[in-house]
Amino acid sequence: MNAVAEEVTSAPGGMSWARFKSMAVDSGQWIWGTAQGSFNTKATISQIIVDAVIGMVPLLGDATAARDLIAISMGLIDEPKKRDDKWEWVLLVVMLLALVPVFGGIAKGAGRLIVGAARTSEATTKLAKNIVEVLNRLGHGNAEKWLLDFHFADAQAKVVDALNRYTGALIDGLTTIRNRMHLPESLIKRIDQLRNGMTWLKAEGAKRIPDAIKELDQKLREVQAYIRSGGETTSRVSRFEVAAGEKAHTYTDERRLIEDGPLPARSAKNGWKQNPASVDEPSSWAPYYKHEDGYPDLSRRAEDGQITAIAANSGRMINRPLAHGEKVVRVFGPEGTTLGKRVGETFADGRWWWLGEPPANATVWRKNGAVLDEWNRDGYMVVGQITGKQGPKAVVGTISEQAGRKLSGQYLEGGAIQAFVEMSPQASAKLRELGQKVISTGQPESWIDLATGMVFEIKPTGWKDVNGVHGYLHLPGPGTVQTMKLGAREQASKTEENVQ
Repeated sequence: MNAVAEEVTSAPGGMSWARFKSMAVDSGQWIWGTAQGSFNTKATISQIIVDAVIGMVPLLGDATAARDLIAISMGLIDEPKKRDDKWEWVLLVVMLLALVPVFGGIAKGAGRLIVGAARTSEATTKLAKNIVEVLNRLGHGNAEKWLLDFHFADAQAKVVDALNRYTGALIDGLTTIRNRMHLPESLIKRIDQLRNGMTWLKAEGAKRIPDAIKELDQKLREVQAYIRSGGETTSRVSRFEVAAGEKAHTYTDERRLIEDGPLPARSAKNGWKQNPASVDEPSSWAPYYKHEDGYPDLSRRAEDGQITAIAANSGRMINRPLAHGEKVVRVFGPEGTTLGKRVGETFADGRWWWLGEPPANATVWRKNGAVLDEWNRDGYMVVGQITGKQGPKAVVGTISEQAGRKLSGQYLEGGAIQAFVEMSPQASAKLRELGQKVISTGQPESWIDLATGMVFEIKPTGWKDVNGVHGYLHLPGPGTVQTMKLGAREQASKTEENVQ
């Protein structure tokens, strides 16, 4: 028998047909075996076929990536359990990204880290650092900037196209192998199963890709928010800890705080999202606020169908007494005009207080306190400190974002901690009196409320860049129309008695 005839009649890989058939029967997955090295005369049948299949994958020169993509595909085709696992579909998307020009290995690397983190409940902190490290190693310029601008959804159409090209190439390749090789019936049956499986994967994958990409982008947003805030997960927990008046000392404690949440959340504008507060849907805000006897009732007042005090917070609101050493702050001042709009007088007494050390400057006060220009013109500050074992009862939470109505175009993200406190009539009257005195004299005053043990200091702020400055894309003026509004369920919700 000549060499050509022997090549036609002999089984691939130098094996006998009996051995070849036995291997195919014993291992239905033989064609997807792991290849070690390139084709050579001593290669096994698995290596020969895998090398051939890898060559069918368009635009993919990385044999390891091809094997991974094929393995994921076969798991989805052959195993019902994997078909029901959303992260298997997400992983398929990640591997298909390697076929997308421009995105390629960078998006694939970030995607694989995200999938791994989601499956192991890895902390966002670690995930963010790992992704940035991978991008830096790939030499992708400013890794954090690239990551903040990236969205998997931008590649959705290209991923679907990659799936079509990938499955089409494998179907064509398997058809070629079936038609050109002399194969036993069992192997022909298996190849037919695989071709049918790839046809199914092409159709099913097109349906599953949008949801898989949403999962990737949802996790990516957590990473992006963490990077923007210098530690988003940490900052959300710390805000909740301040509101609750307790510290998470262990991972278990932290998980309890999170589960007792919900934690404050970022909005699409990257501010702190307002709580749902519809008068008609009390169940929507029930997880965020519950009135307790003896504490202020924030559910009493509504405006435009919204319970304003609940919407003024982001995340769960805590009923608790103010603790020894804690400080509360209000900024107040006389009436005046800002950008052509009259702004009423504000007072040293009130119910909304900044909780913590006083804001360092007008920028911090406006932006983190979300104090709109239309509410307050500033000028003076009252700082109270709890000196007894326990201060007045308060509702404590994270300040939510606010958007201007009278002065449209102003948007302030919030994020500081606020306390809603109902002072006694006597304390309110005294603070208002002292505030008026400081306004008229410009000299600081102090007072001790013997009933609560709170010590108050009232003084001018000395801030200059206060009004008509912060939170505008463009300052309102003739010929300028501003349309920066929150969503339908994120209406501006505070009055001029906002946190000061």
